[in-house]
Amino acid sequence: MIKKNLMNKNQINKSRMYGSVNMVLDNNFNFFSKQEELIQAHQQLKKGQELIGQYRQIQEADDSGLTKGKIQLRVRLINCILLFSAALRAYANATANEELKAKANYGLSNLKKSADSILVDIAVLLVGLATPLKGELVRFFIGDAEFTEMDSLLTEFKVAIPKRRVAAAASKNSTLNISEVFATLDKLLKEEIDVLMLLLRNSQPDFYYAYKNARNIVDYTGRGKAKPEATMPG
Repeated sequence: MIKKNLMNKNQINKSRMYGSVNMVLDNNFNFFSKQEELIQAHQQLKKGQELIGQYRQIQEADDSGLTKGKIQLRVRLINCILLFSAALRAYANATANEELKAKANYGLSNLKKSADSILVDIAVLLVGLATPLKGELVRFFIGDAEFTEMDSLLTEFKVAIPKRRVAAAASKNSTLNISEVFATLDKLLKEEIDVLMLLLRNSQPDFYYAYKNARNIVDYTGRGKAKPEATMPG
């Protein structure tokens, strides 16, 4: 399975803080319904939360089906390689062709240890060796059906290799993107929303202190500890 790059504990706690702040702003919208700057900043906070959610879905996407499918393809390809190898070696023995026998000599142990790209190269090599002998290999259990199966497996396996790489890259990129979103939202809160909220400290003290309390990052470790995310005047 592809190793996932999930959010760390600090990011999870910050994400919960963003949600608390958003809830306080939603519940008290009437107090700043005419303050365009705060409305826009609030919308930016919402969009940032949505992005975090989207990137988390990519990070946590279940790739087990992709990986399982690739493993099954690999097993089938190795079995097909072994079949072609055995047939070619049997033909080489029958015709005293030592060169062909050496070229087609592959065992299960080595194939299992081979990289995906190497398996593809081996399969292509054996098909190349077998194609001119197609009529002769029928008596060694290699016919049209086996050639078709090998061709199909090679096509599927070649596609499966980059799919796995793309999935891993997407997860890694999502981790980088999430970090950027967190940095942007931290700056938005500290440099814009915190400042705008100060304007309401005297006229709407309940709203202001609810916001200030929401800005605390709670350490969800079961100990209930909290630390202020930013220093705001009393």
